[in-house]
Amino acid sequence: MFAANAETTAPHDLVAAAQRLRHAVHHDGGAPQLFDSLTDLDGDVLAALQDDQDAAAAFWLNVHGALVERGRNGGVEACQVAGVDLTADDVKHDLLRADRWKYGFGYLPDPFPGRFARRHRLRDLDERVHFATLAARHVPGMAVTFTAANVDDELRTLTRRYLQGSADYDPESGVVRVPRVCLWYRGDFGGSAGVRSLLVTHDVLPADATPRLRYVASPSGDDSAAPAERARGDTQ
Repeated sequence: MFAANAETTAPHDLVAAAQRLRHAVHHDGGAPQLFDSLTDLDGDVLAALQDDQDAAAAFWLNVHGALVERGRNGGVEACQVAGVDLTADDVKHDLLRADRWKYGFGYLPDPFPGRFARRHRLRDLDERVHFATLAARHVPGMAVTFTAANVDDELRTLTRRYLQGSADYDPESGVVRVPRVCLWYRGDFGGSAGVRSLLVTHDVLPADATPRLRYVASPSGDDSAAPAERARGDTQ
């Protein structure tokens, strides 16, 4: 259960409760009591996550995964957190992506953040959350439950697996095919140069390669993650 006492609840306690929620939805399908306790969670308790950004990332990734799993089981991909209605999409774009706007290709700050988002969103963007949320939605066998102590390693491992399974480098043509999420939110990745750097980091590209990027649908079906201003993929 999510504790309601701000004086006794540490960020790691919140993450542990979110882990239990994620597991319960996966194994039991509903987890109504845990969702009820998430609704009743005090905002001051939740704000403790701001003191530990690793814990905050793990918490919101687990809540996102629980909501996606709930939807997969036939329920709604929404719940209340500290009395505020949130969907899985809200968790991703309003909280996990820090201050980035859903409709700005990753380059623009959110011009209309709500009070809840301003208080509880991550301070800094980690582009790897895209692969964690995509895995939760489209590759459940790859999805993991995140821990406060190891979320960086868990994101690194998951991102590597996702990219090595969805990106494809052809040195003869000088082209690397990458998931379209890298186009829809290219500012999150630092533009084309940032995408190449990410691919080098995760051993998809050799360090000295500078191929053109071709954005393609991946086997995970990540096109569904595109914002409303979706355009056709292109090559850079």
